[in-house]
Amino acid sequence: MFDIHLTADAVPDSDDYALYGKIQIEDYIETFVASLVCWSPAQYEQHWREACQRIVDGSHESVLISSYVDASMSEFLVWWPLYPEGQIVHVRNEILPYSALSKPFDVKDPWVSIRPRRIVTDEGLKISEWDTSIQSIEAFLARNKSTGF
Repeated sequence: MFDIHLTADAVPDSDDYALYGKIQIEDYIETFVASLVCWSPAQYEQHWREACQRIVDGSHESVLISSYVDASMSEFLVWWPLYPEGQIVHVRNEILPYSALSKPFDVKDPWVSIRPRRIVTDEGLKISEWDTSIQSIEAFLARNKSTGF
């Protein structure tokens, strides 16, 4: 099963500028913090639908932004790149420093900032990632189409 959503729980001491979210990748579940400084819950949800639809439509990569703050206010964003390979989709969690990009980040076209998938670091360490299926992502889209998130 694949799922990503925001909860109704505000992050303590965030002045209602952040909510907790959850991502499920088969048996793996992680809670994350989604900043509401620049994006509303509806903007996250719309982005996640679009990102997942790209995978279903055959894109070679996509990405789920889980905490977006503009580069003028933050040094980085948090996202989950998606790398399909056959019917499997490799998913990983990354902090993307804006300073590491060769050109300014474009929130309307975040796909151009996805780095190619590597399975080991420069030091030879395996990079953590989780696998789901394209069918699980299709099921996520179908569930959220009927519920409207």
